[in-house]
Amino acid sequence: MRPIAALRASGVALCALATFVVIASCHHRARPRVVPNVAAPPVIVPASARRALALTIYSGSRGAGGDGYAFIREERAVRIPAGRFSLRALDVGSTIVPETTRFELVSFTSDAKPQLAGELYEQRYLYDQLGPARLLEKSEGQRVSATWWAGGRSGHEQTLTGTIVSGRSPGMIRTDAGEILALPSHARVSFAAVPPDLVEKPTLSWNVGSYEASDALLRLTYRAGRFDWQADYVVVLDRAASTADIEGWVTVVNQGDVAFDNAKLQLAAGEIHSVTPTFPGQVHLLSAAASAPPPAEPQPHATEEKLGEVHLYTIDHPTSLPARSSKQVRFVLARSVPLKLEARTSTRIQTGSYDATLTAEIEHGYKGGLAVPLPAGTVRTSTSSSQAILMQIGEQPTDHTPAGEPWRVPIAADPEQLTRVIVKNEAFSGRDRDGSAIYRCTVRYELVNRSRSPRHRRVVIEPDRGRILKLSQAPELRSEGPSRAVIETDLPAGATRAIELTLDRVDPYNKRHSGIDNPNPDD
Repeated sequence: MRPIAALRASGVALCALATFVVIASCHHRARPRVVPNVAAPPVIVPASARRALALTIYSGSRGAGGDGYAFIREERAVRIPAGRFSLRALDVGSTIVPETTRFELVSFTSDAKPQLAGELYEQRYLYDQLGPARLLEKSEGQRVSATWWAGGRSGHEQTLTGTIVSGRSPGMIRTDAGEILALPSHARVSFAAVPPDLVEKPTLSWNVGSYEASDALLRLTYRAGRFDWQADYVVVLDRAASTADIEGWVTVVNQGDVAFDNAKLQLAAGEIHSVTPTFPGQVHLLSAAASAPPPAEPQPHATEEKLGEVHLYTIDHPTSLPARSSKQVRFVLARSVPLKLEARTSTRIQTGSYDATLTAEIEHGYKGGLAVPLPAGTVRTSTSSSQAILMQIGEQPTDHTPAGEPWRVPIAADPEQLTRVIVKNEAFSGRDRDGSAIYRCTVRYELVNRSRSPRHRRVVIEPDRGRILKLSQAPELRSEGPSRAVIETDLPAGATRAIELTLDRVDPYNKRHSGIDNPNPDD
C-alpha cells in the first residue's frame, strides 16, 4: 500500500506543479495593446525633424528633361501622445503620388527593439497651397478687415470690416453697415485665421491612434515625379592618343517645389513597367498591421547593382537637391588612363562598302579613379592641336559599362578607314534541326587604311536575319555568340588587307512547309 500511496502523492504534486506553470505562463502572457479612447491634439512633423533621407531617381526618356521620378525614403523623429490624433508631415515632395506611400510609426522598447507605436486609420494628401486668391475663396463667411488708400496724393487710408460673401476675385464683402462692396484690387485684407484645409507646403496627413505617449520614428516611402538624371563624360586625349584624362558628371534635376538636403543619392536606369491608375484618389485607407523594419541600406561606395533590367548606381557622398534646380555631381576623376584607338565597323553579309567609327578602348579596372561602373550617357572627347589648343573632336552616346570591363568610347566617324564586303557565293546547303534553311556563303572582306598612321581594325559581322552556324578558321576571326563574328587586325598606314571567309548562315524565316523544300530565301 505504501508504494501506491507514494505514487498518488507524487501525482498530486505533479498536477499542482503543472497548474502553477500554466497560471504563471498566463500571468506573464503579453496583453494586447489598445489605443486609449481619447482625442489628442494634432502633431506637426516639420522637415527639420528628418533623421535620414535617401532618394532613388529613375531617369526619364528625355535625358535630364524632368520626366523621370524618384522614390523617396525618410525618417523623422516625433513625440506622439496617447490616443487618437492627426499627424501631419510637412515638406513632402510636391509631385508625390499619394497611393505609393508606405507609412510606419515605430517606437523602441527598453532594449532598443522597434515596435509598432500605433494604428493608422486614414491618409490624406493636402496640396491646396496658401495664396491670396485661395485664401479669399476659402474664407467665405469669415470676418475680415480691408485697408486701402483712397483719394490720391491728398487722400487718406480707409478701413472697413465685414464678412466675405464671395471669394471669387476681386472678392465681395458685406460691411457691418449692411452694404455689399467689391474689394479694391489694391486693398490689404487681414484675416483672423488660415482655413484648416490650406497648407503652406504640400503635406501628408494621417488619422492615427497611439498606444501610449512616446518618442517615435516616422518612416515614409513614396514616389514623386519631375525628377531626372543623366550622365556626361569629358575625355581629353593626349597628343599621342595613348592616355586620357576622364571626368564623369551626373546631372540631377529636381523640378518640384521642395528641397531635399543632405540626402543619400542612388540613380537607376533601365526599363520599368508601370501601370497608369484608372481612378484618382486623395484619401486612402491603409493597413495598420505592423511590418518589419526596412532592410539596411547598402553601403555607399560608388557601387552598381543590377536588379532585373535596372542598373542602380550609388553616389558615395551625401548631396542636397534644391527645389526647381539642377546640379552636377562628379563621380569619376581619373588621370592618364591607358587607351587604345581602333576603327570599328559593323557589317552585314551583303555586298557593299561600310564606314568606320574611331573608338577609344579605355582600361576600366577595379582600382584607381575609374574603378566604378559607368552609366550610359554622352561622351565629349577633345584633344590638343599642334599649337596646344584644346579642341573637341567628338560627341557620342555611350552604353552602360560595368567595372572591370573595357570602356569603348565612340569618338567620331573615321572616313579614312573603309571596309568592302563582297559576297562571292551563297548557296543552299541543307536544313537545320528546326527546318530553317542553311546557306553556305563565301565572303571577301577588304580592309582599307587610307590614313598616315597605323590603325587597329575591328570589323563586326552580323547577318541581317538569322544566325551564323559555322565559320572557317582564320587567325583574325573569332566568334562572339550565335549571331556575331569579329575580325580584328592591325593595319599599317596606307595598307589594304583582304580576308576571305566561308560561313554557314541559318535563315529561320525560310523553313520547310508541307514537305516542300524552298532554298530561295527571297521566295
